[in-house]
Amino acid sequence: MTKRVLILSLSIMVSMLILGTGAHVQAQLDSIDIGTAADKPGTTSLLPDGTFTVIGAGHDVWDNADGFRYVYREISGDFQADVQVTFFERVAEWSKAGLMARQSVDAGAKNALSTAAAGDTLGAQITWRTDTDGSTDELDFWELGGPTKFNDGEWIRLTRSGDDFSASWSADGVTWANDYATVIIAMDDPILIGLVVSSVETEILMEARFKNFTIDGVSVTAAVSSDGKLSATWGAIKLSY
Repeated sequence: MTKRVLILSLSIMVSMLILGTGAHVQAQLDSIDIGTAADKPGTTSLLPDGTFTVIGAGHDVWDNADGFRYVYREISGDFQADVQVTFFERVAEWSKAGLMARQSVDAGAKNALSTAAAGDTLGAQITWRTDTDGSTDELDFWELGGPTKFNDGEWIRLTRSGDDFSASWSADGVTWANDYATVIIAMDDPILIGLVVSSVETEILMEARFKNFTIDGVSVTAAVSSDGKLSATWGAIKLSY
């Protein structure tokens, strides 16, 4: 059962720049614990340099229902989302920190997840659920010749083109591997896109830090108070970009 964490609800303006255009629109980010993660609520913080620190638990993004912390917004149509995973705790072999497109916040919702996995032989991977409350499948990049370990500071990408969702990986955010996997998932607009943390240990909170989170080249940077840190848990953050 999905449980919104609203210990503290903040509304701040976050400055975002579309490179080379200076255009401005309105969007919204929510932070939520989904499925089993709601039994041990996590936190989300946003630092002045644009780093998201996300702490969450949950049993996994797997099988017929998921458990994880999600920092997300609605989106329609095609997109390319990139993020640098600067750090994540290796709580368990299958602990995950990544980018997810999802039909809804229901635990059994359709989704595609491009993620870093904690195990020393796992590296980057894509997991997906094509049917509501259906099974989850996965493909590890190393099976196709990619790295067998994900290092802090590396990058992941999730791209949507119609019903096609593709995953990619980069060591430096400049040179990207060709999309190593594309899966077909029929999702109705609007869908959700955002950051994922799952410790895969329901009683243990895991921390991950994300930087350079962009959607179609739009970079999120925080305009926060002078104390240098946004409070731990927020329900709705208004963005301007």
